[in-house]
Amino acid sequence: MTLLQFPSKTAAETVPLVINFSDKLQFGETITGSAVSCSVFSGTDPSPTTMVGTITNASTQVTVNITGGVAGNIYLIVCVVTASGTHNYSKEGRLAVIAPGGNY
Repeated sequence: MTLLQFPSKTAAETVPLVINFSDKLQFGETITGSAVSCSVFSGTDPSPTTMVGTITNASTQVTVNITGGVAGNIYLIVCVVTASGTHNYSKEGRLAVIAPGGNY
């Protein structure tokens, strides 16, 4: 699994995260399906799964809208894709939610 570092966001923002799988896909493969999950890596949030919004697939990348969260928390975002060659690939990353003004 590949660990990504996503830019931080505030709880009020909705940000698109683009996760590129071109480095994992075999020659000629494209993404045919995807799933994205969100859990708390550090901090407390009773419902981190609600942060995952619209997910769209392009040929080699997934874009997911992430919204909300609790300031001071770090979240683990995991993206699993199915490729046209029936292979599954995954990447995960951490996303910090900060208070307005850039502080935890």
